Formats: sequence, structure tokens, C-alpha cells
Amino acid sequence: MLALRISTAVLITLLAAGPALAAEAAKRLPWQREVDLPDPTATKPLPDLVSERWKSTGGAEGSVAPSAENGPWGSPYLRFRIKVDHFNAAAYPQGWPAIGYDSQPPLDFSGWDSIQFRIRGVSKLDRLLPIRFILHTDGKLRINQLVKPFRAGEWQTVRFRVRGLPAIEKVTLLHFFICESDYAHGDEITFEIGGFELCNLKKGLTRLPATEAAAALYLGTRADTSDEMVILENPTGNLPALLAFETGGERALAASDTVRFRFREMFTGKEMVHTAPLGEPVAKGSTARLTRAIPLAGLNLIPGYYLVTADVTRDGKSLLNGLVGSDDLYIKAPGESMTYTVLSVRTGMAGWVRDILYGDLMCRTRIALPHVYDPLNKETFPQFVSLFAHSSGKHTEGNEAGDRGLVLAAEAFRKSGDIARARFAEALLKDSLEHMITAMQSPEGGTITWSNELMDRHGDVLENKGRGSESFGSYDSNQMGEWLRPLAYSILYFRTVPGEEQTVRRLLAAGKKAADFLAKHSAAEMDGIPDVIRHVRLNTKPDGSVQQQVYYQEGRKCDVYLGRALAGLGYFAYALQVSGEKVPERYWRVMDQTVAWSMKKMKPDTGWFDWQCEDVVEGGCHTFLGNIYIGEGLFGCYLASRSAGRTAQATAAAQAARFAYRYVTDHCAIRGQRYDPPLEFWVGPYVYWLFTEYHDAVGKEPAFQKWLETLHRQWAVDREWRDFLARDEKGRHRTATNGALEISILGYLGLRHMEEIGKPYHLPR
Repeated sequence: MLALRISTAVLITLLAAGPALAAEAAKRLPWQREVDLPDPTATKPLPDLVSERWKSTGGAEGSVAPSAENGPWGSPYLRFRIKVDHFNAAAYPQGWPAIGYDSQPPLDFSGWDSIQFRIRGVSKLDRLLPIRFILHTDGKLRINQLVKPFRAGEWQTVRFRVRGLPAIEKVTLLHFFICESDYAHGDEITFEIGGFELCNLKKGLTRLPATEAAAALYLGTRADTSDEMVILENPTGNLPALLAFETGGERALAASDTVRFRFREMFTGKEMVHTAPLGEPVAKGSTARLTRAIPLAGLNLIPGYYLVTADVTRDGKSLLNGLVGSDDLYIKAPGESMTYTVLSVRTGMAGWVRDILYGDLMCRTRIALPHVYDPLNKETFPQFVSLFAHSSGKHTEGNEAGDRGLVLAAEAFRKSGDIARARFAEALLKDSLEHMITAMQSPEGGTITWSNELMDRHGDVLENKGRGSESFGSYDSNQMGEWLRPLAYSILYFRTVPGEEQTVRRLLAAGKKAADFLAKHSAAEMDGIPDVIRHVRLNTKPDGSVQQQVYYQEGRKCDVYLGRALAGLGYFAYALQVSGEKVPERYWRVMDQTVAWSMKKMKPDTGWFDWQCEDVVEGGCHTFLGNIYIGEGLFGCYLASRSAGRTAQATAAAQAARFAYRYVTDHCAIRGQRYDPPLEFWVGPYVYWLFTEYHDAVGKEPAFQKWLETLHRQWAVDREWRDFLARDEKGRHRTATNGALEISILGYLGLRHMEEIGKPYHLPR
């Protein structure tokens, strides 16, 4: 059982609003957080909310009725009973059992900070029970949030802030619902909900329990003024280290206690340790900031990326109970290029995105370490994630982007002869692939889109780090294509790595199951052309049949993500060819038909693909994404046909891919604004490797070359690598965070480094 540290045992200090609170916030330590607590002198019970006016609104799986008995607060509560059914005949077999209170006349919540209620789960399920709360005012959605996850048994107090919401004097709907995809078929749960009241809040700041102590570590002259990457080119002299401490009311640190600095080089696993007396006492129930100088000469630090932790010990035992300080730094080798430095730093940083308990890359995290907790300590990993991650889930879109970045980083390191760094990238990649196969693929081959074991098992510690894992039985053809692409790229790469034959066989076997499922169930007639791959939801039935459900977004039938399903099939067919495997005729049929349909679908003058969504849906991003995705899918079909000697089909696919890409470079506009080469860390590197692949396989295209040169110049020259190393949380989109999508930037760095050392990237033929 993992230890639950701060998150389940904190003290709250109430603070008056104004200067005192501002001063506390200014010196807040990484583990401290501001919280809202109800003012017991300012509450308004709402007992009439528990009544027969609540109705089940989400299908036959749910029912609701008031209880006959009172809850601990002295009045009845609602019983929301659910039996999960993944195979009903509704439009969405995995739906959203729900209950709602349609308030007419509207309720008036004005003048109050928060609505508060009590909830508990009654179930045999030994797991967290996700449920969401919705509130409308004046007929419009204002709140749609996950209730902090909890297990069956105890009553939980939940509150949502309402002050400042538009028209809060006209509350028209209260609503609770679950996503059946968060549960298994047949699961039974009863949620008991009551004790509704309005309340005003006081600000509070979390404090450590009485017997605890904690440290934060900040390296270099930047101290805690920024998170800019610390890079040392000549590791001699002293390294400044700022230690920020908090002690509980019964815990003091003595000047004679020992500070233990551990330097772990992440690529090789080598560790060096420096110890010294703390030097100054830290009194009970206090905070303190101590600056120390770490002599580097005796540590013999080798070039590489380091995790540095700071523990305080007495008689050889830690006084911090896992709350150790942590920071990172990089030692640059003499003569090392900046491209290689940045590639190495960002590859090392990718290690923190890995879920060390359950595997794979988390969806979205902070850009830098939170300066507390050892991210390699499994016992305190949930607590680390609670501070570091924005979303702890694993997403096939992230797999497609991040794993491709890792493949190109690993290849760049191998071509440089740096086997330690190559193996580090390969280990991250293999960990991701293993999780994808074991946790995201069903026996029949379908793959779920989202997995979040950390929330499933530790959501009470993490609070809200994304929804829980999806259940098997309902799949998305677009996301299945994204699941297949990293397998295809990894097969192409690991074929060249000695000793990885078993890895390749495992990836081929899993990929065949997914590609067979995709080709069999995702195609249909489109505009008079049969067997065209579509973006559809694929719902499996108890008899083994699969139902298609066409994708709509904002009321429009969108084709924007269709290309990703095609890309998965096309690139995997290419990987099969290169591996000496036979491509099933069904794959060829679907690919050929989809190439023909796509060419017909694109606007003849510009090549615009997802034109029916205009520059409106999803903020207008369908303009460029639709063409990038269909271009990538068409190019995958080209690679497969070229490898099979299908010259006519390869030529048609290459021409269609060029047409799709040229819309992006030549014509794409969003609401009158031309779409320029994207500098954010997802679409930017994505375009960089797609255009590089096109040049390698088909030939140079001046418009594509211009984009490649522009991206490199702006990232490396004009902005002097700031987007990669400043680690500013107020920086550009996706440069201010890390995560699976952002790890795709390794693709640009790897490709650029290979070009600089005269060993450019080539697709196998």
C-alpha cells in the first residue's frame, strides 16, 4: 500500500483577506496550497432540494428517490441508483446515467460563495467512484466538474464556488451524472446525496502536520526566481543551492543535522553524494530559507542530465518522510552543440512525464519539477503527481506524438554513438508501448482512447487530474489510428537495434490485431465510393457485432480526424512490408478507396479537406489539422504501396498527399488570418517530421522546405532556444507545459541533430 503523506493529513491556517494573505501567498512553498473553508457562521441550509422534483434523465440505467431516513445533518437525502449497461439500444451504448433538478421558478444563490453538499457511495466496488456535478443558470451551463473521487462508505463533503457566476440569482438546473465508460458493464452503485446548503468561505493555507518537515530545493544562481534550466559547461567551483524548509509544530531541525545531496545522472544511472551539516537550526512550526554552496570538484560529475535531491538526516534516518527537495541540472560536454544539449535536456525531462507506477506518458504536466518529492520514489509518487501533473491520464493522441518524438531522439543518439542516451529514450518508448498493449487493447483488437490508472487508484490523493480509465467495448477509429502509428514507427526503428527482435514481434502482433479490427469495422460507402475508412465510434455488441456511429462535432459531420485512422492503417501496412510480412488485401482495398475518395473530397482549387467545418468548429483548427491529418494518411498509403511495388497506387497517394499539404503551406487561413508555421510544441514538430519524411521519400518541395527553415530559424536562432530552456509557465502555447504531446518536440531536435552530424534521417525502403 502506497504511503499517503501530506495530501491526507494537513493542517489549515485560516487567513484574513488582504495584505496578510498576499504576504503568505508570496512566500508559499511548493507543498502549500490555498484552500477555501466554510464559515460556520454564514450558511443557509437548503432542505427542500431533496424532493420528488429530482428526475432520472440519463436512461434506464439510473433511478432516483428521496430516502425515508435522515442523514447525519438531520434531513433526508437522495438515492441515485445505477446499474451500468454497455450494450443498450440507445444512440450511445455507453451513456451517461444522470439525475436532474429542473428548478422553476429559478433558485437564487446570489450573495453566497459556494454550494455545499454531502455524498457517499454504496457499492461492492473496491475502487474510486467518479461522478460529475453540473449547474446551469438562466438555462446555460456554468459548472461541469468532477467531484473529488472517493470510495464507497464514508460521507464526503463537497463544495463548488458559485460567487461570480453569471445570473447566479437564476439557477435553473442541478445535475449529477456518471460516464458509463468509467465503469465496467454490470457495475452497480448507489450515490446518496443530501445536506445541500449555501455557505460563505474563508481563505486558508495548508500547513504541515505537527510531526512533519519538508524541504524545497532550488539550484543555481536563479534560486527560486525562475525555473530556467541550469546548464553547467565546466563543473568546478561551488553550485549554489537554496533550501526552503517548513516544520510542523512538533518537529525541529538542528544545525548538526546532515543535508544529503544526491546527484543522479539519469542517462547512465550513476549517483554521486555530497553531505554537509545543515549549519543552522529550523525551529518548530516555522519556515526558513538557507543558502548553501555545494563543492563540485569532488563529485566528478560526468556530462549528462541530473536529478538532484536534498534530504535531511539525523543518525542516518531521514527527517523529511519523503518530502525531500528536488531540482534538475545539465552538465554540457566540451564542444557539444546546442542542438545536442537541448535534445538531451528535453529527453531527460521526458522522464518525469512517465508514470512510474503504471507505465506510459502522462497527458500534461508542469514544465519543471515542483522542487519537492523525489520523482523516482514510488511511495510518494502520487503526491509528486498531485503537484506536477495537470492531467495524469494516457491518451492515444499523446502516444502518437510523444512516442514518435522518442523514436527520433533515440535514433539521433544512436547515430551519435551515445548508446546510454539512446537506451534511456528507448526505455521510455518501450514502457509506453507496453502500457498501450497491455492496458489499452482489448482481446478482439479494439483500443481505448484514454487510460488513467493514477486517478483510478489514487484519485483521492490526486483530486482532479483527469477522468478515470475508459472501459473496453467502445472505440474511436481516429484514436485507433493514433494508437497504431507509434507501433509502426517503433517497428521501423527497433528493426535496426540489435537484440530487439522480440520487441518487433510483439509490436507486429498487437498492431495486426488493431489494424484488422480497424480495416474490418471502420469502412463504409462515402459519396458513392465503397470501403472508405471513416471517423466513427465503434460499439461492440454481446454477439460480437460492431455498430458504427458517425462522428459529429458542434452539430456538423466532421472529417477532420478521418486522416488519423487512415494514417494508422497506412503506416502499419508500410511497417508490415518493411518487416517482410504480407499486407492483407482488405488493407489495400480500404487504403486505395480512401485515397480516391480523399482526392475527390478536397477542394479542386486549394486542396481544402474538412471544408464543411469551415474555420468555425473547434476554434477554426480543423482548417489546418484536417489537411495535415489526411496528408499524413495519404502519405502512409504511398509508403506502403511503394514498398509493395504498387507503382500506380503509390503515385496517386503521393500526389494526393502533396495536394493536402500544399493547402496548409499555401492557402490555409482562419478567419482572415493566414496560418503560419506553428511554433508551439506539437503541431510544429509534427509538421517538421512529416515534411522531412516527404522530402526523403518523394523529393524536395520548395514550399515545405521554406516551412522547415522557418521553424528551425525561429526556434533556434531568432528565439535562441528560449522556448526549450526558459521553462516559463507563462510562455508560449505548449512551451509552458510538458506532457505526451509536448514530447513530440524531440522529433524536430532529433531530425535536426542527425542533419547537423551528416547522418540525415531516411525512411527504410
